[in-house]
Amino acid sequence: MTKIIGRLIDVGIGAESSRGGGIAPTFWIPKASYDFDDKVIKARSTQTYGNIAMDGAQSIPAKQWSEGSLVLDMMDKPFGLIMYALLGAKSVSGPSDSAYTHTFTLSNTNQHQSLAITAKQSSLASLMYKLAMIDSMTIEIVPEEIVKVSLKLQGKRGVTTTATASYATSYNKFVGRDLQFKIASLTSGLAAASEIPLKKLTLNFQKNLILDHNLGTVQPQDILNQGFRITGDVELDYQDRTYADYMSDGTYKAVRINLTNQRTDAVIGAATNPAFTIDLSKVEFDAWEPAYPNDNITTQKFTFTALYDTVNGNIINSCTLVNAQASY
Repeated sequence: MTKIIGRLIDVGIGAESSRGGGIAPTFWIPKASYDFDDKVIKARSTQTYGNIAMDGAQSIPAKQWSEGSLVLDMMDKPFGLIMYALLGAKSVSGPSDSAYTHTFTLSNTNQHQSLAITAKQSSLASLMYKLAMIDSMTIEIVPEEIVKVSLKLQGKRGVTTTATASYATSYNKFVGRDLQFKIASLTSGLAAASEIPLKKLTLNFQKNLILDHNLGTVQPQDILNQGFRITGDVELDYQDRTYADYMSDGTYKAVRINLTNQRTDAVIGAATNPAFTIDLSKVEFDAWEPAYPNDNITTQKFTFTALYDTVNGNIINSCTLVNAQASY
């Protein structure tokens, strides 16, 4: 039998035009790790046949779905499709200097955009997982590494398909030095706010999926996103008690997270840089902790949670991605 390593598995994603209808990949993803596959719950009969065997005589598949994770570098073009599936709504403007600005907004519905995930398993059968939904996403930014995006997904059981992987070479990536982190009293003050140097930033999105199983089928009829949450974990040098006071005083602030690829080999058109920006209208600060090592610089950590802002009428005030992709 053929044996393969994980590097021989190609993963592609596409936005479904109809929920659960499947679609060929728009992007083949150079992955860091992948473990998305089928899951099952079985109905086991407990009736006995006059002996002491505890587990009955039948175990029948009752629920089937797919579940797992995908970890990848943040790449400017594929990341737009991920943001579309994460937030549920999009628009685009451009081109301007050969670049497009994609705006993503949080759709106030429980049926966000679904994906089809295709896994080409070298010489083994290729599989397509339809109605794939993002359950959670984490963006991890540290100084010495490429920005990592970790997805947890759920979908329908995989079906065999025919696929030929084709990787693009024009994806621009982001690294820790591309980050600008800003805090202001209101979103209107974020542009002019000073950049805050961080040691580490982790941004978490949770969508709390539910598999909508019903009688008459072993597969979920739908996969629905429920309550939506954004949180962040921040680490930086301990130079004052600003963030400790924010936690203690119950202060609310607006936050901007911007990644702009400034490298010359990533320029779009004449002078446009790939960029991702998300502005959170109202965050609260929690879990502040200092670290006092004897022989190292003192640091501090805190978490924040994005709240609904009744003034702006949103959680995310703005979310944009600038790249050379015309549409998603």
